[in-house]
Amino acid sequence: MVSVGQYPAITGPDLAKAFAARLGRDVVFEPIAPEEMRTSIAPLIGEGAAADVAGAYQAMSTMPGRSIAPETSAQKLLGVAPRTTSQWLADIGL
Repeated sequence: MVSVGQYPAITGPDLAKAFAARLGRDVVFEPIAPEEMRTSIAPLIGEGAAADVAGAYQAMSTMPGRSIAPETSAQKLLGVAPRTTSQWLADIGL
């Protein structure tokens, strides 16, 4: 079995740090509840998709062991390395 995702996981504070470095200004991560997320993204992706995303985040919040184990990570088993957040931001033009 190969786990899908990135090991180690990227956290909200990690994303804020990468955005801050790329943008050259302070960026702060502020967690929000899944319902707040649904409300904020619904205008962008539609109510149904937003509800699905919020539901997934709500479900994940109840699963403390949801992180990828190093021994089943794609990095180890397939020899692939995901882009860093900085690489991704550069690739999208930020």
